[in-house]
Amino acid sequence: MSVHIDYSQNSLPSKNLAKLDDLFADFLMRSRSLNTRDAYKRDLKHFFGFLRAHGNFRSLRDISQRHMAAYRDHMSEHELLSNTTVARRLSSIKRFFDFLMEREICVKNPVQGVSRPKIPLQVKTNDLSNEQVREMMDKIKQHNKNGEYNYSGVLHFTILTIMFHVLLRKSEVLNLNFGDYQSDNVGSYLHVSSKGGKKEKVYISAHVNKVIERYLSIFSKRFDFSEHDPLFTAGIKLSTGGKIKRLNRNTIDMIFKKYSTLAGIEHKISPHSSRATGIGNMYEHGASLEDQATYARHSDPRMTFQYNKRRKEKLGHISSIVTYEAELDH
Repeated sequence: MSVHIDYSQNSLPSKNLAKLDDLFADFLMRSRSLNTRDAYKRDLKHFFGFLRAHGNFRSLRDISQRHMAAYRDHMSEHELLSNTTVARRLSSIKRFFDFLMEREICVKNPVQGVSRPKIPLQVKTNDLSNEQVREMMDKIKQHNKNGEYNYSGVLHFTILTIMFHVLLRKSEVLNLNFGDYQSDNVGSYLHVSSKGGKKEKVYISAHVNKVIERYLSIFSKRFDFSEHDPLFTAGIKLSTGGKIKRLNRNTIDMIFKKYSTLAGIEHKISPHSSRATGIGNMYEHGASLEDQATYARHSDPRMTFQYNKRRKEKLGHISSIVTYEAELDH
């Protein structure tokens, strides 16, 4: 993205006389998610395009709340964008200016204090029943006709097990390294790179641990894993001297599509459906909303509440509990 803004000595400290493109690159590299980086690129390009056409400023420090309010109104009233898009773009810009403040390029965040559209929390992701999950897992062929392990099948079974039981996001699974599978005095865990690049210990059950151990025992015969190699691999990359390749992000989409189709699941699902399914499963097994949110790594329990599709199935039963009337005479 090429954006030209004045970096005169009067507007920026001399130590920060970098090109804006370099700032963008540094800012974007803070996110490990390719989707998030692409979203930031689009949002910031749109914002600076607006400033070039409508703004009257010479440097990043000149951008004020007035510019932000005008940008918000332009998106809503002239471009007729949804509240969700407007709020997301303003959020992207806020994060960028937070970054600039850390770098001492700006002294304030112009988005701060500017009212943004209120977006009701809602999750459109469909979930699966426990039976549908079992059907998907049963459709995975982990052995060839000769009785030997089917490497693709073992890989797919392990990935689906982790996503449905540990509630990892697709990007978190793809970014797992061999060294991220560890244990301590509490138990076995995966050292997960979550949103924002934060590393978190996500403890796993004995069942998941057994599945991962079996996967490693099988795949270690083909690959010499080191600490920083991807845990889940697409094979060897000969062009890099035999370096183990990381899975393509589309592979997990393919896995979900393939086995949901084989299981006869007709409603639309995605890799994110595993999180909604896992949260519903915890709910059915008596986990509190707080525990569900903690394990799903949601900062806001309201989001976890929206992910839980199975709670709606309980409403009919709950409605019959509330009663104040005496029995009707016949």
